Amino acid sequence: MLQKMWCYFLSVLAVYGAYVRAQDSPCEGGSCYPATGDLLIGRERQLFASSTCGLEEPERFCIVSHLTDNKKCFYCDSRTEYDTDSNPYSHRVENVITSFNENRKQTWFQSENGKEDVNVRLDLEAEFHFTHLIMTFKTFRPAAMFVERSSDFGRTWKVYRYYAYNCRESFPDVPVGPQHHIDEVICESRYSAVEPSTEGEVIFRVLPPNLEKIEDPYAPEVQDLLRVTNLRINFTKLHTLGDNLLDNRDEIKEKYYYALYDMVVRGSCQCYGHASRCIPLEGMEPVRDMVYGNCDCTHNTKGLNCEQCEDFYNDLPWKPASGTESNACKRCNCNNHAAKCHFDPAVYEQTGRVSGGVCDDCQHNTMGRNCEQCQPYFYMDPQRDIRDPNLCVPCNCDPNGAVNGGECESHEDPENGLQAGRCICKRFAEGERCDVCRDGYWDLSFDNPEGCRPCSCVIEGTVDNQGCDKETGQCVCKRLVQGRDCDECLPGYWGLSDDLDGCRPCDCDVGGAYDNNCDRSDGQCRCKRNVISRRCDMVEPGYYVPGLDVLTYEAELGRGTGPTSVDVRLHPDDTTVTWTGPGFMTVKEGGSVEFTVDNIPMSMEYKVMLRYEPQLPEIWDDVRVTVIRPSDIPTSSECGNTIPQDDLLGTSLLPTQRYVVLSREVCLERGQRYTIRVDFNRYHNDAPTPDAQVLFDSLVLVPTHDSLDMFQGGGPGQQRDDQYNRYRCEESQLSVNKPELAEICEDLIFSMSATMYDGALPCDCDGTGSVSSVCSAIGGQCQCKPNVIGRRCDRCAPGTYGFGPQGCLPCDCNQIGSRGLLCDVISGKCPCNANTYGRQCDLCKPGYWNFPNCQECQCNGHAGTCDQRTGTCIDCRDNTAGRFCHECAPGYYGDPREGVNQPCQPCMCPGGAGSGYQFADTCYLDPRSQTVICECKDGYTGIRCDQCDNNYFGNPLIPGGGCQNCTCNGNIDPSVPGNCDARTGECLRCLYNTEGYNCEVCKPGYYGNALERDCQQCVCNILGTDRSVCDNMNNCGVCDSVTGQCPCLPNVIGRNCDQCAENHWKLASGRGCEHCNCCDYGSISAQCNEFDGQCQCRSGFGGKQCCDCEANFWGDPLVRCRPCDCDPDGSIASQCDRQTGVCTCKPGVTGTKCDRCDRGTSGDLPNCEPCGECFDDWDAIIDDLRNQTNHEIDRAKDIQHTGAPGAYDEQFQEMEDKLEKIKDLLTAPNVTEAEVVDLQNDLDQIRNDLTGFEKRLDMIDDDVKDVNDRVLDANDELDRLEDAANKLVDQAEELEKNVTEISWSDVEVAFRSIQESQNKSKAAQDRVDDTPPILEESEDVRKQVDKLLKNKRDDVDDKHQDNQDALNNIDNDLAGLEAKLTGVNEMVCGSPGDSCGNCGGAGCGVCGGLGCDGAVPKADQALNRANEADQKLRDKEQKADEYLDEVQIAEEEAETAKDLAQMAYDMALTAKTETEGAQTNLTDLLDSITDFLHSEGAKPADIRRIAERVLAMSISLTPDEIRDLAKEINETIQNLDNIDAILDETRDDLDRAKQLKEDAEKAKEYADDVRDKARNVIDALDEADRAQKEADDAIDKAEEDIKIAEEALLQIESETIAALDKARDSLEKVNGMDDQLDKIKKDFTDNALNIESAATAAEQADDLADKAEQDADDLQDKYIDATQQVDDRVQASQGALERAEKLKDDATKLEEETKGKLKELEDLQDDYDGNEGKLNGLADELAALNEEMAGLLAAIEARAQFYRTCQPIS
Repeated sequence: MLQKMWCYFLSVLAVYGAYVRAQDSPCEGGSCYPATGDLLIGRERQLFASSTCGLEEPERFCIVSHLTDNKKCFYCDSRTEYDTDSNPYSHRVENVITSFNENRKQTWFQSENGKEDVNVRLDLEAEFHFTHLIMTFKTFRPAAMFVERSSDFGRTWKVYRYYAYNCRESFPDVPVGPQHHIDEVICESRYSAVEPSTEGEVIFRVLPPNLEKIEDPYAPEVQDLLRVTNLRINFTKLHTLGDNLLDNRDEIKEKYYYALYDMVVRGSCQCYGHASRCIPLEGMEPVRDMVYGNCDCTHNTKGLNCEQCEDFYNDLPWKPASGTESNACKRCNCNNHAAKCHFDPAVYEQTGRVSGGVCDDCQHNTMGRNCEQCQPYFYMDPQRDIRDPNLCVPCNCDPNGAVNGGECESHEDPENGLQAGRCICKRFAEGERCDVCRDGYWDLSFDNPEGCRPCSCVIEGTVDNQGCDKETGQCVCKRLVQGRDCDECLPGYWGLSDDLDGCRPCDCDVGGAYDNNCDRSDGQCRCKRNVISRRCDMVEPGYYVPGLDVLTYEAELGRGTGPTSVDVRLHPDDTTVTWTGPGFMTVKEGGSVEFTVDNIPMSMEYKVMLRYEPQLPEIWDDVRVTVIRPSDIPTSSECGNTIPQDDLLGTSLLPTQRYVVLSREVCLERGQRYTIRVDFNRYHNDAPTPDAQVLFDSLVLVPTHDSLDMFQGGGPGQQRDDQYNRYRCEESQLSVNKPELAEICEDLIFSMSATMYDGALPCDCDGTGSVSSVCSAIGGQCQCKPNVIGRRCDRCAPGTYGFGPQGCLPCDCNQIGSRGLLCDVISGKCPCNANTYGRQCDLCKPGYWNFPNCQECQCNGHAGTCDQRTGTCIDCRDNTAGRFCHECAPGYYGDPREGVNQPCQPCMCPGGAGSGYQFADTCYLDPRSQTVICECKDGYTGIRCDQCDNNYFGNPLIPGGGCQNCTCNGNIDPSVPGNCDARTGECLRCLYNTEGYNCEVCKPGYYGNALERDCQQCVCNILGTDRSVCDNMNNCGVCDSVTGQCPCLPNVIGRNCDQCAENHWKLASGRGCEHCNCCDYGSISAQCNEFDGQCQCRSGFGGKQCCDCEANFWGDPLVRCRPCDCDPDGSIASQCDRQTGVCTCKPGVTGTKCDRCDRGTSGDLPNCEPCGECFDDWDAIIDDLRNQTNHEIDRAKDIQHTGAPGAYDEQFQEMEDKLEKIKDLLTAPNVTEAEVVDLQNDLDQIRNDLTGFEKRLDMIDDDVKDVNDRVLDANDELDRLEDAANKLVDQAEELEKNVTEISWSDVEVAFRSIQESQNKSKAAQDRVDDTPPILEESEDVRKQVDKLLKNKRDDVDDKHQDNQDALNNIDNDLAGLEAKLTGVNEMVCGSPGDSCGNCGGAGCGVCGGLGCDGAVPKADQALNRANEADQKLRDKEQKADEYLDEVQIAEEEAETAKDLAQMAYDMALTAKTETEGAQTNLTDLLDSITDFLHSEGAKPADIRRIAERVLAMSISLTPDEIRDLAKEINETIQNLDNIDAILDETRDDLDRAKQLKEDAEKAKEYADDVRDKARNVIDALDEADRAQKEADDAIDKAEEDIKIAEEALLQIESETIAALDKARDSLEKVNGMDDQLDKIKKDFTDNALNIESAATAAEQADDLADKAEQDADDLQDKYIDATQQVDDRVQASQGALERAEKLKDDATKLEEETKGKLKELEDLQDDYDGNEGKLNGLADELAALNEEMAGLLAAIEARAQFYRTCQPIS
């Protein structure tokens, strides 16, 4: 029971506590606001002044208003704070804070003397609401000042209000009040007057009560005004008496300073309706009556100003509280998985403004806006609650096969087929964990977005299209196919296809290709330079391979000694030429011819051949040939075995032959310069025959074919040698006239030349002498133009000359006149006999003709020479002409024949030839009149052609003169004479309304094209034409002669000036058109009536320009138009003033509507009679007094008072009583609940009363100030009126005097005035005599004036009351209008104006809104749409600019593409040429294949012979040595670290590839190994004595091995360079000829893998290196039995840098000594037959080694491909 009572008690206590909290928190039901107060209280340290008196030292100051006080000056000492006892003279700025002390006027703030720019600044610690400012000054208020505030702690400032005695002067750019809007910044003067001199106030209210009602206190413009963090009052100008302008002494400045008693800054802390009180900041001591800046926030808000939501209360946007809406911040929903959240406006809008909270840092592997989802790689356990911390479970998936690295389905959703935790496999992965590849796929990989790669086996290279291994991806390849995908052929094979073995052999040309390796895709071999076709067996167009007799040296061009002479032969047209070159060298017995040979292409042995033509019937017995070398032959060179006897050759010349080949070859080296001398010693050995001679044609060096590797060895080499000899390929090339070469010979010679010259040579056909740039493929003979010879077609044939584009011209030397048939090759001049002339020696001497029967020329003595064939005289003199100079030349007359001798004289027509005015080509002498008559040209007449013909003009009598056709542009009648002036050419009879010097323009008043006879009459409107505009001929007011445009007056348009310009009128004025000036708001358009200027007005508008109200209305048509309502009886017109509404009244009528009689008249409208002269005089006096009174009233309005708090003593006492009651209750020991409620009510009532009293006090203060000022002014005014009354007598007398003067000015009353003056003069005399009565009368007048003033004051009061009544009536009218405005509000804003709903209305501060259907909302909507449209247009314009930029970029890219296309086109032309050559090669290849297919198969005997040759080859290495060699090759390949750099260099520049020659020479290291091994031979040579025969055999074999090694080394170098060249070419083709490849693919297999040729070349180089190593090892074995002689030569080679070269020198020397033993070595051939059985036994071991070598080759190939592509092999 006790427990229940205790629970009950606790429940009651909790309810009571909640009730008390609800009562204590005024913010629970909606918005709440803290109380206002003085913001200065407690902020003494935050108040600053820019100038304070006495801060440095005591400063004296004086008080201007202490005029009667004894002490006027005092001292200011602000070095310490104010203290009543210790320092009462401190006047720091903190003194202005209101303290309500009795000695309030003893403390004040004071600035330094004379300083005008002073500011007082309050810096607040937080954001506050500022309501108003009150300042009470001790001295004069500032003459100019302004108040400004900052809401960002002083970073920026805005002005509240300007104050100035003269606003225009102090702040000229600031508008002068009154204020119309709350945010309007104005300048006002009422707080800047000089008076009062002390206790003057300046009051500023942020929100003036007289302006419109503030509906939304949180509107941005309202908050901008109320929200402050800093307040600054700037004093800019002092009130002075002006003495400071004349005297700047300190004594003057001591009177002028700013002094301020009090300053009140009313405001409250800014809490946005979320707090009812503010508390001190942390660390701040509480101060009584201080307004703190830290809001005690409610509604889940925080911040100094409650401007933020509390943490985790961000589900709704923060808003200020308003009325009953608390707008509290709402807690976020994160399902217990997050402790923080933030507000997202986009989410808030997306949810329909229901929730905008987004959770931050979701825990427990959750994510989402409300932490309602699991993170990736986790799934939601469907058995757990969403708030469970273990809700999300990790996925169990293979990261390689599942998407996104192991992601699973995140939640359970049976409808959509989702199963929580199920792995999501990649496309080609499967299994529960996605850890297995599907069939047909392999290589499960994390990086592969599809999981596994498909098997990429190539069908053509795969056996039966089997699949691949799921782990390795290796496919099952055919026999000749390799690669993981079976996608490439084995080295030496190409053309992957459906064949059984998969690929075909390369079959590269032995000379045109570097090796037998080809591109595996298209079979392209690696061709040498300028060699093309798949097999490299053709030359490029424009290139050739030399023939066997290319090294031909012409005897006639050699150096002959002894009885020799050059015999140049002409090339007959119809016979065969049997010699080469220009001709022969005729050599007699004892003569010699020397040749210089410096163009040996390859170091080897050459056959020496002599071409000749015998001149005698017997054999020439003794002809010697001597080879003269430049120096001794090094033993290490190719020709190191040559002995001096080898350079001495002899032969004989058969009479039946044209050439002879010497029996012994000579060894010649490349790069050497030789001299070969041919001596023709004896015709008969037994006796001299001095007259014996022979025609020596040329010396030819023919390469010895068996010196080349291609003809050596067994197998293909032997086969080529047999074919070369069988088809007599060499013999067919020795004679001058060569027979047609057999096809097999062409192939062999092509291979030989390509080997010797390392490819093909350029044709280099002379562009002038050859028909084209293409020459014959073998021999290189260019196709020459007529009479041009030479391989290059670079010279004329003998007997021709003038080498040029047309070939050469025959000399055609005259056989009679010339000494020979050969002419100069340049000029063609033949060698003439005596007395003959001409290039061909076929002319007579000058003065004669008719060669060869020369006769003297007959020229009548007027010429010295004549034509050699016709006898026609040349260059007749004396102005003669004709074949025999027998007549006068044109322009001359006379008879020059011999016997007559009448000289030829010039025709003077009129000036003669060369005079510059000769107008006839011929003339004649009239035989009758003996007068010279000229035959005139067109346009001239007269005997001497000295006159112009009809319709011609000019002066033919002066040099340079002449006659011209009249130039009148076709505007004359040519049949009529006199159309132009005969001298000047001015046209005189212009037709078709034209004029001008050449009838080129229309007449004045006409226009058009005079040149086309199109002149039309002008039609200029007389009213619109400007007659002051004149042309060059002073024709005024006429139109333009070309366009017909008349000169228009201003604003007149039209060709005829008959229209006003747009928006103009009044053409009929004759002065131009005037602008309509139609108001855009009142007129329908800017165009007015062109006759009267009336604009087309809208409804409610009027006036000529539609700028005013309509007729009989006045006002601002944009605001309101009112009817004039002018009284027709009193107004002159029914239209009133359109701006003021005042009607124009008749005389004596007044009133706005002209509806009453004017002052100074009597009667009723329309009968208003003047009152008379007396009224006019008094009315003037009263007007003057009224003006003075109004002036004083205006002054009184400017006076401000300090307030009247005594009027509310009772109310204040009542409030104090209530406060005392509250204090008593609060201090009582027991407080009941009812008393708490009463206290709360009393406090609320007191707070409301204080607020109301404060407002009323402010208003009453102003009123009391005005009343006090008025009382003081009235007293002053009464004093002034009293003085004015004393002056009234004087004014009356003056008025009387003026009236008299006026009367005198009237003639009609002049006489009466004189009489009255006489009477007044007498009366004046009487008044002078009787002064006291007059003084008494003056006293009476004064009293009457006082009475009159009293009556006038009453009248003023009555009028004031009338004005007040009128204001009340206006208020009533306004109330009626407001009732009528309900409908207007509904139409304008969308809702009735009786209440301010959502749509607002008049007085609501807003108009329109969402869902409102008024004119303003519609206009706003239209404006918004217009803005949106404008924005869209801007966006479109921006996009258009972007498109334009893209178009420009595209245009630039198009230009680039154009350049690339041009490059591609040029390359395409080259490719076309290559393709055409390739097409020819393919055709030949197809023919060869066809012949091969149709030929008989190989015979068993042939097969047996080949097999025997193969078995005859010996392998000198053991299997272990081969394995060691393979291992060494593999290590060598792996150590090639500099291949990347080499490939990078060679890719950029072909020439730099030659630098790799040094790298290729690394193969010489193998030769170094040979040297080392040869040293071992030295030790073994001691035992060589017992086996000399075996040593000889070893030496022979060593010789062959050395040659093979040397050739292998050279081949390695050549193959490496060629491989790099091929790589470069392939890369260029791949990058630059993609389009051309599409066409080439039709003729070739896919060429995309051309780049792999580099790998093939590297592989071939490795094979050659392998062979070199094998040869070197074989050499080691053979040298074991070498003789001591070899040891001596090896010991001589000690140089480290050229060891391999020394080794070759030694081998060469050994070769010289062992040549004599060759025949003995041939007998040893039988010994090798025994090795056949051994070879069969080694075949199996060799097969195993081949497999191992294949693996090594694959590794080498992979390494090479890596270096080529920089991509690792997967």
